[in-house]
Amino acid sequence: MVFKRLKARFGGGTTVQTQVHTPVAQPGGYVQGVVEIVGGEFEQDIRYLALAAEARVEVETDNGESRTDLRFAHQHVHGAFTLHPGQRIDVPFTFGLPLETPFNVIGGQELHGVRLGLRTELEIAKSLDKGDWDPIRVEPLPAQRRILDALVNIGCRFKSADLERGRIPGSALDFYQEVEFHPAPEFARGVSELEVTFLTGPHGMDVLLEGDRRGGFLDAGGDGIHRLSISYDAVAHEDWESIMRHHLHELGRRRGFFG
Repeated sequence: MVFKRLKARFGGGTTVQTQVHTPVAQPGGYVQGVVEIVGGEFEQDIRYLALAAEARVEVETDNGESRTDLRFAHQHVHGAFTLHPGQRIDVPFTFGLPLETPFNVIGGQELHGVRLGLRTELEIAKSLDKGDWDPIRVEPLPAQRRILDALVNIGCRFKSADLERGRIPGSALDFYQEVEFHPAPEFARGVSELEVTFLTGPHGMDVLLEGDRRGGFLDAGGDGIHRLSISYDAVAHEDWESIMRHHLHELGRRRGFFG
């Protein structure tokens, strides 16, 4: 299945088309496809062909918010070669995604605030040409989906998702994903908004639950955070609806902590 075709024109009439064959990937998985290179008017020395995974990230500054594309994975897919006029070379690729790759699809539905893509890089005679983004689709790991489902099952309603620049302790990335929920009515008096962030590793993940607490008569409110460390083996054996309900009640009672 071809998800999208990317066309970029490089020096000398050389063209590059990148086709992604993987309809939906997962963090820690692979995106497969092929890059088609067609030579232009004259012979060219290609130093390398590479792909970079990038995420569009919100950046907060003193002048407001802006968005930038941050690279979070890079892979060479072909070494040096000579491209002759009109010659066609097809380069298949299997691009590995880091475990911390954010997701932008849940149950087949797009998360419009999370944009991910592959960028094609072709270096010709010491001049690096970067093609446009070729969007990729990534769904949550089963363990992530279980936590998200538990929140929905206790009455929380999905609000939005985005990527924000910044590094959370324990993460290798310079940005993080926030999935925002409207809390269920039973928690709404203490928590006006719930934000969920996942930090995934090879054997388990940390789940950060951040509640924006409503200020009361003697309380100015503020953000509280609970951090849960969960092994993948334990995900299928726990009552996550009860666990999530407990933590949301705790977030509403007092200022958060990492624990």
